[in-house]
Amino acid sequence: MASNRVKKLLHKSALLQMEALEDLQALVKGIERAEVLLSELKQDTEAMNARHQHRRTTREDIAYLEELLKCAKKKLAWENQMEKLATNTPDVLAKVSTVMNDTINPPADQLRLNVLELLKTVQAAMSRLDAAKAAD
Repeated sequence: MASNRVKKLLHKSALLQMEALEDLQALVKGIERAEVLLSELKQDTEAMNARHQHRRTTREDIAYLEELLKCAKKKLAWENQMEKLATNTPDVLAKVSTVMNDTINPPADQLRLNVLELLKTVQAAMSRLDAAKAAD
């Protein structure tokens, strides 16, 4: 009976470890998507401003404002993405911390290495994102 219980706990622990790893991978992908979106937004804005630099007519003003609205919508999508990342990151990191510090069923060395690499990737991506936001 006790052996069956131990097996269930080990299985549950393994599932939690994989879930934490998947959540961390999803966090990395989300940060990278936000980075790409911000880069695209900057390029679109610069191109738009260059195209509409010498507006002379009302039609040109309207075309500029329509493109400006498209950029504003893209920026809103980026802000929503950043808000989602900001709310999800602490939960993901708490879950990863709990799984990594489990003394009863500690994670395997390979999982620890994978998590460490992903955490380094998250840190690097956040640094790049912060630098890109600061340059804006």
